[in-house]
Amino acid sequence: MNRTTFRNTVLGIGATAAALALGYFGVQQLGRNNMFTIAAAVGGAGAISYVLQKPSQPEAPNSEPEAPTAPIKTQRRRNKS
Repeated sequence: MNRTTFRNTVLGIGATAAALALGYFGVQQLGRNNMFTIAAAVGGAGAISYVLQKPSQPEAPNSEPEAPTAPIKTQRRRNKS
């Protein structure tokens, strides 16, 4: 496991624990229905941001397909003698 993967794992676990604690104490203060509303809003915002993100891909300079890297072998006809 490299350093970046480890860091992301630790941050993910910490964020999950923080979200659970916030939900627990939020229900105590705000009530169950308000917390459901907040959770739905945050989930919807997360889904929208996921859909709107596009991976950055470099555009091809022209629309021609790339040539194959390996040569294509063709069958030769045998001469009948």
